[in-house]
Amino acid sequence: MPEITLSGLLQIPLCIAVLILAAKFCGILAGRVRMPVVLGELLAGVILGPTFLNFWGWSWFHAAAPSPISAESIFKILAEIGVVLLMFVAGLETDVQMVRSAVAPAFWAAVGGVVLPMVGGAWVCRAYGLGWRESIFVGAILSATSVTITAQTLMDLKQIRSRSGSTIMGAAVIDDVLGLLVLSLVIAVGQEMSGGGSLPWGALGMTLGRIVVCLVTIFWLGPPLTRWMLKHSARLPWKPAEVATALILMTLLALHTEWTGGMAAITGSYLAGLFVAGTPSHQKVTQNLQPWISVFFGPLFFVSIGLDINAWQLGEEVTFFVVLLLVAIAGKVMGSGAGAFFNGFGKRDSLIIGMGMIPRGEVGLIAASIGWTAGIVTRDIYVHVVVLVLITTLITPGLLRVGFPSDTLAQAVATGAKLDNILQEAPGPDPEGDDHPSDP
Repeated sequence: MPEITLSGLLQIPLCIAVLILAAKFCGILAGRVRMPVVLGELLAGVILGPTFLNFWGWSWFHAAAPSPISAESIFKILAEIGVVLLMFVAGLETDVQMVRSAVAPAFWAAVGGVVLPMVGGAWVCRAYGLGWRESIFVGAILSATSVTITAQTLMDLKQIRSRSGSTIMGAAVIDDVLGLLVLSLVIAVGQEMSGGGSLPWGALGMTLGRIVVCLVTIFWLGPPLTRWMLKHSARLPWKPAEVATALILMTLLALHTEWTGGMAAITGSYLAGLFVAGTPSHQKVTQNLQPWISVFFGPLFFVSIGLDINAWQLGEEVTFFVVLLLVAIAGKVMGSGAGAFFNGFGKRDSLIIGMGMIPRGEVGLIAASIGWTAGIVTRDIYVHVVVLVLITTLITPGLLRVGFPSDTLAQAVATGAKLDNILQEAPGPDPEGDDHPSDP
């Protein structure tokens, strides 16, 4: 094995430091203009990527090129780990009770928001000459909705506890689960079709069978196994035992979904987070992992997306991009809105629910990254999808501000202020549990 030079080793931490610094700086700027932080982190990658500065082409990377370990390869590995951890934390932060409070309209809004964008996106891709494999995968990406972006916007508007807000959140969570299942199915079938040709119906049946067996196993054994593991890990003498146990569980379920079910590993990590969220260790695990996600793994992943984008390639197929963007927006508004309308919501509230389902955010970025890594989509389509995710996430806060009536917003802000006062006057939790979140 060739000897690793000192300059090569120094490039790895320097690369990570530069990328995290750029990501957090742009994330802060995005927060200042009331935009999601992840958008700022992604834009940092776009600026550093081939669109503008071409970070990986800088001269001080060249010395490490012959080395078996380069800064770029280490960075890619950390970004892939970040994907799995991001989805685990997304599962941890899922409010299952909120989903249950509006389960019927939320379910049908989610179904409409998955089916219509997926069918529309696949149809547009086929109309522009893409193969079935790539078209269906793009449609699966368009079916995604970002719980994080939606929740942040609704909290800013003081509408997260309203009837429409609760339905949007419930639909976004259900949409995530359905979208991950669709994505996993598409990946599994896509691997069977990697040699080209028509859809192999026998392989599709085998794939569906594997997925069903995998999911039945997970939902049957997952919750009791999670509770048992975390209960016994709390008795161990070392303080981060529950966090380590949760990460082990995440890894086991990620491997199980990928190897047994042929699905994406992020499906298993998301379900692991969902199971941990229902245990008493939920808060402790979240408090210990959240800083690593927000400061290290999250920024590295979102920057990695931007670094793979050359925005100048959009000009070659601008008509295709515009049509796909319109389908992505209209599919969510019409699909999710119709699901809410036929379950007791008025026209305006149904429109608001549809608009709240538009942002793809980190879920869409993760799905696009998986498709690009697996070779299912080409670089050009990958760039189109990532920019589409960026635009749908940017426009949602403004659309919701217009959608909610001004008098409703004023009342919600006043209610939110009263609620804050009540919470401040209420007795707090046990000081020991609050001051020492890492104690077992």
